[in-house]
Amino acid sequence: MDDLVKIPNTRWGAFYLAAVLIAPAQAVAQSPDSLLLASDITTGPPDTVLVVPTGLGASWQSSVLPETAIPPEAQLHLAHLVESFPDAPSEASLLKIAMLEGEIAAAWVRVAGVDTLNVNRMIAAMTHVIHAIDPTEVRSGNGMGYGFRRAAENIQTHADMLQMAVADTLSPAIAFHVPFVSHAAYIAQARADDVITLARQIQSARDVNSTIPLIKKLAEAIRAMMYGEDVDGDGRIGRNEDEIGLAQAAYHLSLVYRMAGAEMPSIRPSDFVEYLGLDTLGRQPDSVRFRRRRGGP
Repeated sequence: MDDLVKIPNTRWGAFYLAAVLIAPAQAVAQSPDSLLLASDITTGPPDTVLVVPTGLGASWQSSVLPETAIPPEAQLHLAHLVESFPDAPSEASLLKIAMLEGEIAAAWVRVAGVDTLNVNRMIAAMTHVIHAIDPTEVRSGNGMGYGFRRAAENIQTHADMLQMAVADTLSPAIAFHVPFVSHAAYIAQARADDVITLARQIQSARDVNSTIPLIKKLAEAIRAMMYGEDVDGDGRIGRNEDEIGLAQAAYHLSLVYRMAGAEMPSIRPSDFVEYLGLDTLGRQPDSVRFRRRRGGP
């Protein structure tokens, strides 16, 4: 047991333990980039699951915590999800490469939105959007060559393998949170298909007036695919199929790490975003910076 990471015996540790042990119907994940903050900061950090610890009252603050840890058999699958995956570009994690491909697709939608006087250039940008989502659909384009959809599919696969590898009694955190990871990845794949369908519709457009509304819908679809969507307007991204996005997979994995007293590695692809010029792509219509950084003319 010496090589296992243990949960700290703190009040936040108790909160996270309570979040794992209550019934799934009592917990809903917030959006990682949500602006909603808890009105009572003593209840828990604003980015936690929203928990109503019925019957616990104040007693949970002074309770003696049992030890929980990430079992060795879970570490490889967790590493593939959030640390490094050997088949991914630069051996980035599956979550990181998925979010990067999503950022690339979103950047090329911004390009299409800038080039609103030239329908042909708006249509041409869709090649890169589709390539970033699924390179099997369009084999050449500005992307990492892996694809958001493939990454999401592998996230679901490894989340399922993680559940099978670890008995519920060994890690209640994994037993509770990882099914949400698998579900979020499954929904993200369906959303990716919707993104490709919209991009194909734009490719079939013949004039600017009919294309601009589709570009707006495409931008919203990509954001929902990555981060989810607050459909009911309650300030939260719920776990239902209408709202969930891939970021909720990262959110639940972060709680697995937190309950083990560890910090999950960052999945924000900030280093890649800067290297590829995605931070400025869409602010210059000709996209020269992006092409040059990728070795293009």
